[in-house]
Amino acid sequence: MKYAILPFAFTVLCTAATSAFADAPDLRGETFCFPAKDVPKLVSELAEVKPERRNIVDVRLQPRFIIKDEGVWPDRFYLSKNGELVTELPFSRETGAVPNFIPAATARPDTDICVDDPTRADRPKDDEGLYFEMGLSPLFKSTPGDHSLAELQEAAKDGKKFYKKMLPGAIALFMPDTDYFGIRMIDRKSVPTATAVSEGGRKSLPLEAVKDMWVVSLDDIEDANAERLIISGGAYDLQPVPSPKTLRRFGLGDAATED
Repeated sequence: MKYAILPFAFTVLCTAATSAFADAPDLRGETFCFPAKDVPKLVSELAEVKPERRNIVDVRLQPRFIIKDEGVWPDRFYLSKNGELVTELPFSRETGAVPNFIPAATARPDTDICVDDPTRADRPKDDEGLYFEMGLSPLFKSTPGDHSLAELQEAAKDGKKFYKKMLPGAIALFMPDTDYFGIRMIDRKSVPTATAVSEGGRKSLPLEAVKDMWVVSLDDIEDANAERLIISGGAYDLQPVPSPKTLRRFGLGDAATED
């Protein structure tokens, strides 16, 4: 299970996660745990982002499990301390939603968040077959398929503010610009197209696949003298992100494909 808080810094956060099976350090084991203390800290930090930074992008706190490997739901999700149950975390076996996750973790930051998932016990710790998503990525609040250049430029600046809030102090200083946009299709089998619209006409823009996102560059949009970006191909989420190379460096995508 991947603890999905940031789309580009999985490796930083997942190093804090610990397996209950110390004799198999490279595998998840039947029970996989990570500290609860990071949850209230991140939620509190995000609350400090000013309202004027939230008019185009914002986070959606919707903790949920996502099954990516066509496998089964985990047996159990709960808070634990020193191996003893503290709080059950019920989740929907239809949507994966965990409605009481944030209040429970905030109330007991001294615990570990644990999932019993025996069917994936022999997989590496960073396996993403069962994915736990907090919903902390800054997403566009509206995705009508048509985005103005001014909107994109502002979102790129605001997105960086959100990410910096989610990183430890010293690391936040090195947060790269988020002058790319990740398109994540609601129907994961769909493939989007991105078109720059200017006074001179329309120009198809290159998209680079990074895991389950298709990434377009703000530079490419501006170089096309675009007034608007048209995204087509179906319903989608859109978020400002660092470059594909940076995303891969921090755990998204195949590092072997980097330049």
